[in-house]
Amino acid sequence: MNTNRRIVLGLSVCVALFLQAAPPAGYYDDAVGKSGSTLQSTLAKIINHSDPGYDSLWDIYKTTDRRADGKVWDMYSNTTNFTFGSDQCGSYGGEGDCYNREHSIPKSWRGGSKYSDAHMVVPTDGYVNNRRSSYPFGEVGSSDYVSDNSFSKVGTCKTSGYSGTVFEPNDEYKGDFARIYFYAATRYYSECGSWSGNGFSGSFPHLDDWTCNMMLRWHQLDPVSQKEIDRNDAVYESRQGNRNPFVDYPELVDLIFGSETSTPFTPGNITPSPYLDTPVSGEEMDLGTVALGSEEAFVSSDLYIKGANITENLTLTISGSSYFTVSKSSITADAAMSGATVTITYTPLATGSHTATLTIGGGLRTAVTVSLYGNAAEGFAAVRATKISDTSFQANWVKHSQADDYELSVWSVVKGEGVAQTVFDVSFANGKPEGWSTVGYTNNENSSLRLASGSNDGTVVTPGLDLTSSSALTVTCAPYKTSDNSVLYVLVDGVEVAQIDCAAGEVTETITLEPATAASSISLKAAKSHRVYLKSAKLVVGGGSETQLVEGYPQRVGDVSFYLVEGLEASCEYHYEVVAYKGSTKLAESNREKVVTGVSTVVTPIEKTMPKGVYVYGYDKAIYIDDAPCNAQVNCYALDGSLVTTRTLHAEREVISLNRAGIYIVQLITERGSFATRVVVY
Repeated sequence: MNTNRRIVLGLSVCVALFLQAAPPAGYYDDAVGKSGSTLQSTLAKIINHSDPGYDSLWDIYKTTDRRADGKVWDMYSNTTNFTFGSDQCGSYGGEGDCYNREHSIPKSWRGGSKYSDAHMVVPTDGYVNNRRSSYPFGEVGSSDYVSDNSFSKVGTCKTSGYSGTVFEPNDEYKGDFARIYFYAATRYYSECGSWSGNGFSGSFPHLDDWTCNMMLRWHQLDPVSQKEIDRNDAVYESRQGNRNPFVDYPELVDLIFGSETSTPFTPGNITPSPYLDTPVSGEEMDLGTVALGSEEAFVSSDLYIKGANITENLTLTISGSSYFTVSKSSITADAAMSGATVTITYTPLATGSHTATLTIGGGLRTAVTVSLYGNAAEGFAAVRATKISDTSFQANWVKHSQADDYELSVWSVVKGEGVAQTVFDVSFANGKPEGWSTVGYTNNENSSLRLASGSNDGTVVTPGLDLTSSSALTVTCAPYKTSDNSVLYVLVDGVEVAQIDCAAGEVTETITLEPATAASSISLKAAKSHRVYLKSAKLVVGGGSETQLVEGYPQRVGDVSFYLVEGLEASCEYHYEVVAYKGSTKLAESNREKVVTGVSTVVTPIEKTMPKGVYVYGYDKAIYIDDAPCNAQVNCYALDGSLVTTRTLHAEREVISLNRAGIYIVQLITERGSFATRVVVY
């Protein structure tokens, strides 16, 4: 056995190509792009598992540790020949008598932690296991005991950093045990500080230096074998149901325990999710106003669709109103990858505002939805602009039956002076945040802050806040019981400003708060018997926009139905409306239409706050994005709407160098939707 194994070691580079483990699709997705301690803690969550039960290990071994001849695979002795079941220990007098359940990390070290983890507890010869006792693994200098054929040893440690007695497994399995140690330090990283030394540590990477260095050597000496791959798969298929990531991806060892702790995990065999670059969920498409009874009582706009990693055809459906139609019901995967255009048509049959939803699905992991809007007016109305260029557009309207002159007004949309700033973004999973106060009944439960009881109101109050600018408060809450008719009350300086109805289930709502004082407070309250679970809250202050008349307007343009508006800025949003006159008598005002210079189809992404846990900030002429989901798409825009750069994210921290300071809009596109925020770059 040793000879064959040494041949494998000599061909480790080539063999690895054929022995690559195949974890289930998506199993490690949450770890992609993370590095160092964050990678380790993320893996711990992924490989968390329920206790299969200590007695169940005997049955689990029948699939995890079965040799080709059907016998028990023993990593402590190379002379044993155990039959499952009948050769389980009881008593033993020497090597080869029976097999038992060996804790590669002795259970006596581990206090109250579970000790039936099949990745760490392996079948071994009972007698050799007894001679191992609770000694740590190590490299023996002077031997006190050797098993048959000198396969395993007990003796004085020769490894620098430890001077006690150790147990040394055979070279054939040193890598196996090293990867078990790496698994243990990851799966139970939060417990390692209490494992009485013996090679483990309470600080990252949760192995003492001498143990970590030795295990790294063993990992290199003895690469992953087919035995380990098969065992890993079998444990995953057992009632334990988790995997050893260091068998699936041996490169993880260097990323956590070696010299590459700043390198993000980017496995080559994780297939990236299919997604759309454009449009993204949350965008709005405004088709404008149609005048019923006019020669062309409809309006059409083109929508550009382009994606990545798409291998199946996309489907396009419209729901919500029969007044909207789409020119194609499907797009081939190839067309979606290279970019395809579809036409959305709005043909209303009644006056009023109408909405619908375009859903793009099929070849996407998560469908993308675009909100469609249209307005229908009877007779006189401003309608969609045409002949749009970077610096001009043609304003259009349906003429009033009695008018002989029209006054055209044009406004530009000006960004507010303030830059949106996040004042707080808090979770109530561990109770009230630091600096907040409570009134009445509150309790930390169900990963939330419970407000109110059956007989008492409950309130949580922010510390003093500067609310002299308008702000947006986003709150997530849920009912204590669906029978409670739960309502969360929002108060500013003791005055109720909003109610959030969460009686039917968890909701997230954003409320616009009017300016208050420089020392205001926000209270979140639930009334007795209408109990609420408060989960999170975020406050963003500042930002916004306003309209400003373009120089030279309003102006009379005569008895016409269109007018070319020129001298505008590129990639800016404008609004226009028309007033009908007969002589000096004002007859009627039209609706207001929107147009963006340089863009013939008005598709507006809804700006949202970033997903919880994702941080975007500017520093040193660059934008930093921390902890974004793998394969998220980021688009960076200047304030005039021009695209500065675009990128797909994989790393735990992404840095977008801009080479100039300024204010930018950063849009993050994930499978959960589209999010955006303003960032000041210094």
